[in-house]
Amino acid sequence: MAPGQLDTDVIIAGGGPAGAAAAIACAQRGLRVRLFERAVFSGHRPGETLHPGVEPLLGQLGLADRFQATVGARHSGILLSWAGRKQFQPYGTGPDGAWRGFQVSRAAFDQLLLDCAREQGVEVCQPCAVDRVQLGQENGVRVLTGAGPFSARIVVDATGRAGWLSRRLGVARSARSPRLTARYGYVAGSCSGRYETPELVGDSKGWVWTAMVRPGLYHWTRVGADGSRADPSWVPVDLRGLTPVGPSKGADVTWRMATRPAHPAWFIVGDAACLLDPLSSKGVLRAMMSGIAAGHLVANVLNDHITAGAAASLYQHWLSEWFAQEALRLATFYRQLGVAGFP
Repeated sequence: MAPGQLDTDVIIAGGGPAGAAAAIACAQRGLRVRLFERAVFSGHRPGETLHPGVEPLLGQLGLADRFQATVGARHSGILLSWAGRKQFQPYGTGPDGAWRGFQVSRAAFDQLLLDCAREQGVEVCQPCAVDRVQLGQENGVRVLTGAGPFSARIVVDATGRAGWLSRRLGVARSARSPRLTARYGYVAGSCSGRYETPELVGDSKGWVWTAMVRPGLYHWTRVGADGSRADPSWVPVDLRGLTPVGPSKGADVTWRMATRPAHPAWFIVGDAACLLDPLSSKGVLRAMMSGIAAGHLVANVLNDHITAGAAASLYQHWLSEWFAQEALRLATFYRQLGVAGFP
């Protein structure tokens, strides 16, 4: 299969923040990109609290101004009640004053990124799922999708917890923490000024996060660190008089890391590559950073500035170091709560 016979330069599976960021980064560097996303973005999605560090990344992607339309509230830090101690933890300050985080509509935020990818020339197939992948093709990779087979030089997996490529290729995603389970939900109404600053309360059983997504809408997440599962009807005490917005949902948020997140023919980004529980509050930031990093490396490979093997090694080293640092930081928090089993 000669390069001229390939359908595209890069195939990206998954259109969330990691996949869209990777697609934009590739397209900005002149590559042909085809992205497949199985779902239509709608409703509420966890991950609305964005770290201030997302702002310069959005600037790189050309979205700094348009991003504001997805923002429902801002905050300069988090109220912590941790192991019996209460404190306000600010994000920090810069030349322009205090850094502030963002509360966004994730469906609108994800759609904004995907629309930007389209504007950059990315061919977006949505809703359309990926299925099998065939490596070992001469000069390319073949991916079977709901719209038929497509070939490319490199494939990027941004399918989140589904871990499409890892499952298809048998790449292990090893657990790096005790079992952690999350329950999350939304309520509508008025809460007398509470949670305009997100609150995080932790004890030996786990922690609860509560934040205002926008005036009149609140999000909560409860993570059990003792192996227990929250009752589906559970809601934080201060929010029990408000109206539930749909049923609460559960998720396994045990820390995981792909044993091989990159190869000369493919890259794995976002939660598909490494997963930390929501306590990190950097899931979207990590997803976008990994997508942009992979996009840069893919472009350098296809423009013959670096070998595919060297690019894969660089990405794996960077991601592993980043994961190790974040895991160490989070483990310290859990040990302060008296939770056993964290390194």
